[in-house]
Amino acid sequence: MAKEQAPSPSAAAWFERLRAACAEITARTASMPPVERAEVVGSGAGGDRTVVIDQIAEDLLIAQIEAAAKELGGLTLVSEEVGRAELEGGGNPLVVVDPIDGSLNAKRGVPYFATSVAVADGPEMGDVHIGFVHDYGTGNEFTAERDRGAWLNGVPMPRVDNGSDLRMVAVEGAYPHRMAAAAVALEGVLRLRMIGALALSLCTVAAGWADGMVGLGGARSVDIAAGQLIARECGATVSTPGSGPIERYPLDVTTHRYVAASVNPRHTDWLAQATQAARAADG
Repeated sequence: MAKEQAPSPSAAAWFERLRAACAEITARTASMPPVERAEVVGSGAGGDRTVVIDQIAEDLLIAQIEAAAKELGGLTLVSEEVGRAELEGGGNPLVVVDPIDGSLNAKRGVPYFATSVAVADGPEMGDVHIGFVHDYGTGNEFTAERDRGAWLNGVPMPRVDNGSDLRMVAVEGAYPHRMAAAAVALEGVLRLRMIGALALSLCTVAAGWADGMVGLGGARSVDIAAGQLIARECGATVSTPGSGPIERYPLDVTTHRYVAASVNPRHTDWLAQATQAARAADG
């Protein structure tokens, strides 16, 4: 439960740096045509292809994070593109970065993608204490600090309605064969929504715009570290079905786990059934 209505000075400083990086990313990429955004320039540490828009976003973010490392006397970067890097001697904090969450949308010009950054004081998901997600489509900025609350564009976010029905569910990893299986498990849900960005789907649950979300494929920590804190600070339940408590999820770029979130904790098992169905469909 949130105890404060404003971020601490250290969190506010992180938000300011990350906000500046996202403004630069917007300025550099907003008018860039899809063919240029999608040009492949390499492979990321997580195994995905790195395209121009990914590289631009990471370069601008790392510039801000390197400046923070100098001020703090060192930190450790965990990023989708470069993997793990010790800056200014390394150590804590651990800064977990997905420069562009929703890369397929971003490179095609579909306006549903985000920058996701989490700051942790240890190597596991439970150690995350700062979360930042910038939505490039709407300009919305979701932020959170552990035990202090979450904010949407600087305004405190209310707690979700823990008694809500599971009427609208955001779905990620929505390959057709997975969706066919998961839809059966989710029979009784009114609507499914497929955004194409895990961080944004978690934020829709945090904001109460969706009653739940479920990932039908394995998620990496860089995809969800910030969004899960934002959702949890708003009172949502976030879990990693079949993989133990989410707090033990390692903050790296290689581990993949299913993730689900709901405003009503009674729906956690229902969403887990969708991940099980998708896993079975994958064979």
